[in-house]
Formats: sequence, C-alpha cells, structure tokens
Amino acid sequence: MKLECLLLLSWLWAAAGDDDVLPAKVRIRRASVVADNSKATAAQLHSIIDLPGCKDLQNYCTHLKSTDNLAMLECALSFSSSQLEALPDDCQHALWLQQRQLQLNSWVEHIFLPSYCADEQTKLLTCLNSVDLWSCLEDKRQQLPQSSGCQQQLRRAYTSLGQDYASIGDFYAACGGQVEQLKCGRMNIEHLPSMLSQLGTAQCLVAHASQSTMDINCKVAINAIEQQRGMLELFRVCSGDLTALCPQERAGSASSYKCLVRHKNDPALSSQCAAQITLRDQQMGKDYRVSHGLAKACKDDIKLHHCRRGVSEDKQVRLAQILLCLESVSKNGTKLAPECIVELDDHRRMLMTDFQLSPELLSDCADDIPKFCPDEHKSQLVNGLSSSGGEIIHCLMYHVRARRPQRRVTAQCQRGLETLIKASDAGEDWRVDPVLRRACKKVVDVACKDVEGGEARVMSCLIEHIGTTAMRPECEQALLIIEYFVARDFKLDPQLYKHCRDDAVKYCRAKHQWDDIQDVQMDPERGPMILPCLHRMAYSEDEHHTLRKDCFREVKRVMRQRAISVDLIPEVEDYCLSDLSQFCGELTEKGSEMECLQNRLEKLQPECRAVVTKYTEEEAANIEMNPVIMATCSEAMQKHCSEILNAGKDGGNMMDCLISHKNDADLNKGCRAAIEHFQIISLKSYHFTTKFKEACRPHVLRFCGASATKNEVVACLSEVMRNDTIRAQRHQIPKECRQQVKSQLYQQRESISLDPKLANVCKNELKQFCSDQNGPGQALECLIQKTSRLGKNCHHAIFMIKRSELGDSGTDYTLVNTCKEMIYKFCPNTESMQLLNCLKTYKDDPTFDQRCHLVVVNRMIEQNTDFRFNPTLQSACGKNIDRYCSNIVIQSQPNEELNGKVIKCLKEKFRQSKLDDKCAQEMIKILQEQALNYKLNPVLQHFCKSEIQELCKKYMDADEHGQVEECLKAAFLRKQLINRECQLEVATLIAEAKADIHVDPILEMACTVDLLRYCGNVASGNARKLDCLRRLLRESPKSLEPDCRDKLQKRIEMFRNADDTLALPLEDMGQLVQQVVASPARKFFLVILMSATGLVFLTGIFLGRATKRAMGLKNK
Repeated sequence: MKLECLLLLSWLWAAAGDDDVLPAKVRIRRASVVADNSKATAAQLHSIIDLPGCKDLQNYCTHLKSTDNLAMLECALSFSSSQLEALPDDCQHALWLQQRQLQLNSWVEHIFLPSYCADEQTKLLTCLNSVDLWSCLEDKRQQLPQSSGCQQQLRRAYTSLGQDYASIGDFYAACGGQVEQLKCGRMNIEHLPSMLSQLGTAQCLVAHASQSTMDINCKVAINAIEQQRGMLELFRVCSGDLTALCPQERAGSASSYKCLVRHKNDPALSSQCAAQITLRDQQMGKDYRVSHGLAKACKDDIKLHHCRRGVSEDKQVRLAQILLCLESVSKNGTKLAPECIVELDDHRRMLMTDFQLSPELLSDCADDIPKFCPDEHKSQLVNGLSSSGGEIIHCLMYHVRARRPQRRVTAQCQRGLETLIKASDAGEDWRVDPVLRRACKKVVDVACKDVEGGEARVMSCLIEHIGTTAMRPECEQALLIIEYFVARDFKLDPQLYKHCRDDAVKYCRAKHQWDDIQDVQMDPERGPMILPCLHRMAYSEDEHHTLRKDCFREVKRVMRQRAISVDLIPEVEDYCLSDLSQFCGELTEKGSEMECLQNRLEKLQPECRAVVTKYTEEEAANIEMNPVIMATCSEAMQKHCSEILNAGKDGGNMMDCLISHKNDADLNKGCRAAIEHFQIISLKSYHFTTKFKEACRPHVLRFCGASATKNEVVACLSEVMRNDTIRAQRHQIPKECRQQVKSQLYQQRESISLDPKLANVCKNELKQFCSDQNGPGQALECLIQKTSRLGKNCHHAIFMIKRSELGDSGTDYTLVNTCKEMIYKFCPNTESMQLLNCLKTYKDDPTFDQRCHLVVVNRMIEQNTDFRFNPTLQSACGKNIDRYCSNIVIQSQPNEELNGKVIKCLKEKFRQSKLDDKCAQEMIKILQEQALNYKLNPVLQHFCKSEIQELCKKYMDADEHGQVEECLKAAFLRKQLINRECQLEVATLIAEAKADIHVDPILEMACTVDLLRYCGNVASGNARKLDCLRRLLRESPKSLEPDCRDKLQKRIEMFRNADDTLALPLEDMGQLVQQVVASPARKFFLVILMSATGLVFLTGIFLGRATKRAMGLKNK
C-alpha cells in the first residue's frame, strides 16, 4: 500500500514544483542565503561515518568501497523505512545536511569538483552561473567518457539529489538556517515525493521552533508541506474510489481530484473518502493555496493584481477573496492566463456544489441550515455528505426570498450567500450551479440550443422563456433563486456590466472596479440602486445626460426580464414584504405579484404604496416592464405598433397604440385582457397614464387638486373644457392636454369596467337590462337606450356621460367606431368634437352606412331631450334661454333631462320672432330635423304617443322623411286628434311652419322650383318666403307647380285651424291655472290677483265699520 501511495504522489507533484506555493522572494533570496551559509555549513559537516550516532551505517554500508559523506548519503537513501526510522536524529540531521550540501554552489565549487573532477573542473565551472546548476552538470556529465571517475561521481551526486531537488531547494533556502540551528534535519522515512520528503524536518521545526521567531518564508514552506500531506492522505484513503469512479484519470493529477469532487455525493463513494474531500474543501475555503491547481495556474495573475491584498505570505487567504479578485480583473477587461480561467471555472462550480467551501456560510448560516434545511442537514450528518449537490445552498437562497420574516434566513446568512453568488459568478454561467444545471438542462436543449454560451446569454434566454410552454417549474424556481441575487447587484449581469459600467460610474456613482476591496458585499450597490438609476437616465430628456446605445439596449432587456417577478425588483420587494405576504402569498404566475399589489394599491402600507406607484408610472411609460403584455401582445406590437417598437424609446406611446387596437379582430383574448387590466390599474391615478400625466399635470394641480382618481381628474378637466367651449372663450387648457382628456373619455366609453363609478351605481340596471351586452361600448349604449327606466343614481350618471359625449363627439366610442368609414369618407378634416354635426349633414346620403345612420339618429334624439346636450344650441341661444326660459332651468334637477322643455320654450319664442338671429337659425335647423323625424321631438312623442300608435303606426318604424308628423297634421285637419295636449302640440308645429317655410321641409321640398323662380330675391325669416307663395296662390295659382299648390292650400287650411285651436277659450279653471303658471308673465298675474284680493279685503273692512255705526245709530 505504501508503494502505491509513493507512485501516486510522485505523479501528483511531479509537474507542480514548489513555485506554486512558495513566494517568489524566497527563490530570489535562495542564492544569497546559500552563499552566506556555505562556508559555515562546510566547516560544521564532519565525516558522517565517524559520528557516534551513525555507527549503523558501518554495518549497513559495508558493500561500498568509499566511506565519504556522499557515499554514506547514497547508502542511506537506499534504506527501507524501518532502517531510516532506526537511525538516531543526529545521524539523520547529518545526512540531511549532506543532501542539502549538494545544492550549494560553494560546496560544489570548493569541495566536490576539486575532490572528484580536478581534471574536468575547468569545463564544469561554467555551470556555476547557470539557472539550474545540476541540470547543467548532468548535461556535461553525459558528454564525459563512461570510464571517467568524474562522470561516475557526478552520477552518484545527481542520484542522491533526487528527482524533486528543485522544489526542495526552496525549502532549504527558506528553512535551512533554522533547521541547522535546531538540528531538525530528518530523512524521508516514508519515501515521500517532492516537498513531502521534508515532512519530518518540517514537523521537527513546528515542534521546537517558536512561531513568533520563525521566518515568514519558512512558515509558508511548512504550510505547503502540510497541504501536500493532506493530499497524500486523501489519495491514500480514496485510492479505491478513484479506480472505481474515475478509471480514465491519471492517479494524482489535478483532474483526478476534481473527478473525486464531482462524485462527492455519489452513493458509490466511500464515507471515508467523502470525509477527506469535505475536510479538504473546508481547508480550501479558508486558504486558496490548498488548491494547488488554482495556486499554480493563477500564481502570476494573483501576484500581478495584488489579490492577496496586503496579507503576508504566511497568512491564509480565503478562496472567495481570490476568486472575487480574479473575476474583477476579468470583468474589468484584463486577460487572464488560459489555464487560470479553466481553474476559475472549476472552482466556481465547486463553490456552488459544496457550501463547506465557503467559510462565511459555515459560520454565518450555522443556525439557519438545521432550521430551514433539516432534510439536507440530516443527510450531511448521517452520510457525511453536504447535500446531493448544492441543495443546501439553494435551500438557504430560497429562504432569503421568503415573504414572512420568520421564514427568512438571518441577515448575516444572507450576506454570506450574496458573497457566494458573487464569488461563483453564478449569474454568468448556468452550468456553475449544479441545481440549476440539472433543472434546466432539458429546457436549454430545446429552447436555447442555438444560443452562444458565455456572458449570461443562456441565462437571459432562460429568463425570456419563463411563462412559455418550454419552461419547466423546477427550472423556473431554480432560475428565479439565482436571479434574485443577480437583480440586487448590477455587476452580476455580465452584459449589463460590460455595456453600462462607464455610464453607471458617470451618472449613478457606481464603483470603478467590479470587486470593491473595502466592501466585498453587495452593499452599497443595493443602496443607490444602480439599475433604477440607469433606467431613469435611459429616458432622460437631457441630451447631455443620456446612455450609450448598447447600454440603453441592455437596460431595456434587464428591466423587461426583471418585471416577471417582484423578487427581481428589489426597490419594490424590499418595501412590500408584509403586503406581499398578506395579499399575494399564493400567486406564482408571471407578473402576477405586481398586478396583485397594483390591484390593492389603496390597501398597501405607505412605503409599499409609494414604490408600487412609482414602479407603475415607469411601467406605463415603458411597456417592456409589463411582462404580461410583453408575453401576450408581442404579435400585436409587431403588427400594429412596429414603428414605436423600432424607435426604441416608448414614453407611453406603445400602450396608447395597443389600446387603440384593443378591439381589433386579430388581437388575441389574452392581449386584450392584459391591456384592459392595465387600463383599470391606471384609473387609480392619472400618473399611471404617461402621456396624460405629462400633458396635464400643471392643469390638474390648478383645477382639480381635490380629485383623487384619474376618472375624477378627467371629469374635472372635461368640465373646464366644456365650459370654455360653451362660453366661446379661449381654452384655459392647452391642446395637448385636451387631446389626452378626450382620449381618456373615449377609453372610458369603450368598457364599463373602465368607469368604476358608473359600474357601481348602475350594477343593478346592468344586470337587469344589459347582461348580454358584452361587446365594446355595448353596455353603455344599452344604458343610454334604457334611460327612462334607470334608477335615480344610474340615471344621473348616464346624464353626465351623455352630456360629455354629445358635447364632444370624439369621446363617443360607439359613434366613432361605428361610423369610422363614414367619418373617413364625409368628414376627414372635421374636428373630433364636431363629428356628429358633420355626420348629421350627410346622414341621408344614399351611400351612408345604415349602422352609422342609426347611431347618428339616436344621438340626435338624445340631443333634443335637453339643450345641455347640444353645445351648438347652448352657444347660439344662451342669452335667449336666460331671458325667456330661465325658470325652466331653475326648476329642473341638475342631472336630469328637461325632456325638450327648453327647446319648446325657444320654439314658442321663435314662432313669435323674438329670438336673436343666431339662435333663430339654430332653431330652424332643429325644427327641420324634428319635422323629418318625430323621434327628435320628445314633447310631441309624449303628448301624442297614443295618436301616433293608432293613426300613424305604419310610419313609425321607418320614419325619416316627416311621414309621422305629416300624418298627425292630416289627422289634426280631419279633427281626429282627441287629446287636447296633442292638438295643441300639433297646432304649434303648424304655427312654427307659418313662421318660416324652412321649418316645414315637406312644403319647402314641394315648392323648391317655385321658390327659386318667384321668391329667390325674398329674404328668409319672418314668414316672408311663405307670404310670397301665398300671394302667388291668390293672384296666379296656376303659375305654381301642382304639388306645391296642393300642399300650400292644405297648409293654409292647417294654419287657420291651428290659429283657431291655439286661440280657443279655456274650457275649465284647470286650464286657466295651467296657462297662468306656464306663462312667463305669471308674476304679473300674481301681483294683480294679490292686489284685487287686498282691495276686496280693505273694502270689506271699511263697509263693516260703516254698517256697525249705522246699526248703532238705529238702535239708539
């Protein structure tokens, strides 16, 4: 067994040499130390065979012809371990000194060459100046004749040095003086290779030398020997395991040890071997030099970049510190040696595989491991395994993300995990973490097989596939655990750091170096929040403070990927832990936690509400931060909003574009639902609608300071705009804000859910009348059509909506969408608020769309129910309404229709020619429209409802050309109207036509030719054109067209009957009272009545007193 270990270790350290564990200054000092001590050593060294303690050499070395010191050393090196162990310490020390003498230039020059190579000395002295003395001498020896005595002596001396003399030379230089002083030289009893040949010597020094006085370089050399001794023990214990598990590996090589580490959790590995590996891992975590492969491959880089950070050579330096330093060098653009990069990758994987390689976790998480990871901890205690490969680390990281404080690891454990993630650079390579690698292997093979490795490209690909069918739950969980830490330090995202480092330093006070010497934890990167700062700069309007294009692209990518989970948004998650636990504990879908917080914005704690509000504002301005919309609407964005997508910067334009196409037939249901959900969220604050906020913020502060929700703000600004329009004054709100207000009103009309106040007050009516109206704008249209049957509160809400829609047609969703083609055809250049007026003009065109025609007529019917629904009428007749009809307005409810009462009042004044010209012209338009469609006359509909159904039923459904009104006029002429109110209303219609022929479109149409021929020069108004026709009828009736003559004669008869009807005496006291109350001069009548009553009362008093006096006189 001992022979096997010797062979094993000879391979293990053959190529390593001491240079990877001893400091360079030891090697530099070696020549001077040797030179200084050579003479003293030569003087102290006597003939070994004559020493009292070396008498056994005389017995064991009798076969040798010579008894000089070199011969005795040569003989002793052939001894077995038991023979060497039997030699006294002073004899061993003498032999050790002789072996050391062989490496002294002065000994070779002054003793060896003169004694054995006098003739060849001149040729051989040139080797004294070579880098490797004995390598040069060996070359010279091979050139000498075989019979030469010098040749034989050189061969004996070179053999006595041993194959590993070069590595031992460093130990001689570092510890030779103290070894001589304490007489600690010892032979290689166990025949160990390389520096382990000095194990006995080192153990003697440790036992007898004072640690405080021991030279630092000697301490380093002794530590290196102890580390190699540990490896010797490990391979001794694991020799069988190595053969069974790693047969392809050469015993003792660095790759053979790494192979054993990979199989550390293999059930086939013996517990003794696993314990040795665990012990070595712990030692490696405390001192990187235990890993000879890393120390050797990266020695130059470690020295060049000062990775020991001023720690003396005899002190331990943590593996994590070295890895962080080398990672920092690489991240900052400096090339490392290829073999060092290989070792770095291996050790990063090892860190994530075994938590015991991280002393911080062992100490800082000592209590958390058994508390939160009992199963993995039990496996470690029972089987001696750390876990099945990174499970304890993932378990701890999972509990860093826990919502409830009692389920979270301690702060110091979290800091230890942060250091581990940074040292292992787990965010750069998905294969570093064994748990992630196992969980995501199949996902990578399918979804990311064409992605180039390196710089976190595969990690980014995996994140992009969260929420897709390719992603697996176990992969998503493991991935989000790693990304939780990556999100909290922008330096852990290689692409982001590479492209944004300079901008982060410039604008966000980030550190210049990837790894901070003063603070290796993630703080203070978590404090200033570098990524949010970069995100703000990405959309800065200051041209002198903008990100570079590559950085801008990476910031957008990272913000998009972070949005999938609140865990990846530290600026939100850190403030909302309790709210997430309370409201959103069961939600796991992509983006669902943020939606949950947004839905419950009013219920969140103040700090959480503030950060969620800020995040939602940014989300509205940058669509990539909304993972649900990004996942469901990608096709829609490419198809309908490609210009915005290609422009790079969003600024809220993408959301506006998606909203405008929300109800397109090619949009999928998921995208439509995601858009509407964000619209609903945006109702909570006008700040959540970017374009609206930017355009209207100062005006909101000025006019609507008390408004809380966006709908309240919109309603407030809309009222200001409406009042400015009615008063015909300059708008106080600029065009950009007005357009945004209209856009918001338009969106509200599309869905009841976007108007929560309306949905609440009308919930019963929606359920009763409109439960099947689920299309865009249908529910609202249904409520409008059922106005007369609505409850009071719902009726008031609908009134306000109708007033808004009819005041600005651009906010009427049903009108705009139903009449889209007609608007494009007939009203392409018309302002949005005048669309209804324009469409009314063309509604009777033969090519006019029937669906649009129906909507336009319905809007006209609504307008005629209340003058407040007609801003043109309000503007034209405002003064006349105040003068003649103010009593009707005063007595009305503010949010209820007047049912045409004000228009009736204006019609009466129109008949009397008392209206201003502007108002009269507007009334003519209204009367013309009503004459053609009785539905536009609510008073007529009310008073003549039964007559219309009985006498004019055949004209009801298709009446658009005045048939119903003409039918009622004919019935009036035939005395078929029984209802007094209906008689009066029809008589009023006839009388209105008497005032101006334009009010009677049927008569006007029949007499168009005659009007042009005979009355073209007659001014309109005050019945002048009608008088012209009547004069022609009296003077030359045959000159008129037959149809005109017939209709004119009927109209004249109607005028007489109407005048008689309107002039009929009152039939009862009730009609008298009704007429007085309705009269504008009712106050005058009231004064006359009171005066008459008072006069009667005074007369009675006077006559009463006179009568009383007369009676008195009579009685006397």
